[in-house]
Amino acid sequence: MIAKPAINMTIGDLPELDFVPLRQIRVDDSYQRPLKEKRVAQILRDFNWAQFGALMLVRQEDGTYTVYDGQHRFEAARKHPAIDQVPATIVTLNAAYEEAQHFLGVNINRSAITTVEKYWAGIEAGNDEMMRICAVLEEAGCEVVPPGSKSPAANRTSSIAAIERSLRLYGDDAVTQACKTLREAWPKDVHALNGVMIQALARLYRNNKGTMDRERMALKLKGKDRKILTSDAEMLRKMGGGDAPLAVAKALVEVYNRGLTSSMIQVGAKK
Repeated sequence: MIAKPAINMTIGDLPELDFVPLRQIRVDDSYQRPLKEKRVAQILRDFNWAQFGALMLVRQEDGTYTVYDGQHRFEAARKHPAIDQVPATIVTLNAAYEEAQHFLGVNINRSAITTVEKYWAGIEAGNDEMMRICAVLEEAGCEVVPPGSKSPAANRTSSIAAIERSLRLYGDDAVTQACKTLREAWPKDVHALNGVMIQALARLYRNNKGTMDRERMALKLKGKDRKILTSDAEMLRKMGGGDAPLAVAKALVEVYNRGLTSSMIQVGAKK
């Protein structure tokens, strides 16, 4: 017997279909993705109503509308000299966080949305996993790269998936200690908070709780070139197998234990 597919019966109110003047539409930058001008130019170059579709808008109390899907098409229409209104599917929501949640629902399975965009939309929507990441990074004195930011900083990261994985495997404190270590070890390295390093260190902190000293690890890493350390770890991985975080963890253990006769750390289990 073929199982019946699950069906969500809480479908919400029926949306309105209408043409909306462009002057009444705006984009909420608190959760939307940064605009890609090349994508807008492409839409303008090939503009055709048969391909445009309807924007998905949220009605606001002041009579305006915000776009939660279709901001590139909206921007292209806004720049087109022959267009002053667009077809739209209009819904009414209770709060901005619901708008962000629907943005996630529309875009989550599209390859176009990045993990950083997912993070900021999740923060706006009050998503538990994204709020957890935010709290851990804040405790470590770090943050996620802001939407559309072109100013790299040593305390910023875009490694959302790696942090999610590390939190699931090793816990909040281990990830916090890992991020603090990287920030202290390489305070001017804008790529220090990369996913592989975070996962490797979080594993070591979880598996050597009470033994591993953060100040020692940070001091040892200060004397190392991160790129060379990562390259050496990759060579070890190719020779011995395993994934990149495991190879880096092994390299970090060697760096930390050098010169010690007691209180040495070990890689330990992944889970």
